[in-house]
Amino acid sequence: MTKTFFLGLGGQKCGSSWIQAYLARQPGSDFGRLGEYQTWEHRLGGVFARYRAAEPSLLGKLRARTKVALGAPEPAAHLRWRLQHSEDAYFEYFADLLKQPGVTRTGDITPSYSALPSQILGQIRDGFAARNITVKVLFSMRDPVDRLRSHLRMEMEKGRHPQSAENDAPLTDFFATPEAEARSRYDLTLDAIEAVFAPEDCFVTTFETLFTANGIADLARFAGVPIDPQAGMRSVNSRAKGAGVSETLEADIARHYAPVYRAVARRLPQIAETWPSARFALPRTT
Repeated sequence: MTKTFFLGLGGQKCGSSWIQAYLARQPGSDFGRLGEYQTWEHRLGGVFARYRAAEPSLLGKLRARTKVALGAPEPAAHLRWRLQHSEDAYFEYFADLLKQPGVTRTGDITPSYSALPSQILGQIRDGFAARNITVKVLFSMRDPVDRLRSHLRMEMEKGRHPQSAENDAPLTDFFATPEAEARSRYDLTLDAIEAVFAPEDCFVTTFETLFTANGIADLARFAGVPIDPQAGMRSVNSRAKGAGVSETLEADIARHYAPVYRAVARRLPQIAETWPSARFALPRTT
């Protein structure tokens, strides 16, 4: 029986929480203790350094071991630190989930993994291959302007960006920052995926089509799970985009990220129609 680990690379604000929820509730799935494991991206430093888990105190480690020994769940903060601290612990954690009777499917769907380079993706693939576990990749992309609007709203709510009721000004200040760039370069993510994984082991989609009947069916077939056409009606971890932006700013953002649009269009030409902002970055066809 094939054992599969689903590696979700985001993107951020592109439906990854919905994908995780869809797969996790299927028979034969156990995605474990955490929604997002955030194990690998802290190694990249920069805007991702904040994901490094603090080492628990000696007392905290003792309490965690005691809880596990008594059959209670491992505390989330301790588990995240432990998986960051040891690559073997990461692979063994998911391998143990797959050893349970009837469990054939697990995974780690963490949006900021979209920034992982091919070297780390190769480590993850090889670590599971050594345990006879197949890795399949999930990656969803959203119109960059819409993604950035939703991203900015989250940054404001978390206090990492000043609150503002204006339309253009906050996004003008935000869209080319390291935080925004790090999560918007779909082109780099696609290159890293293709350098490591075979096409048949990758599900690459757009946020705009994911929740349609065809999008849900494509995901379900890829993952080998039942098709639930009503699933697209369920909202998971959604966040409003906030006020709209001017056409001038939309054009500025699209032109700034023009390499992203071109790279995605080579794989998914339909974005010329499904991403409104693409008209500013892609050549017009007649």
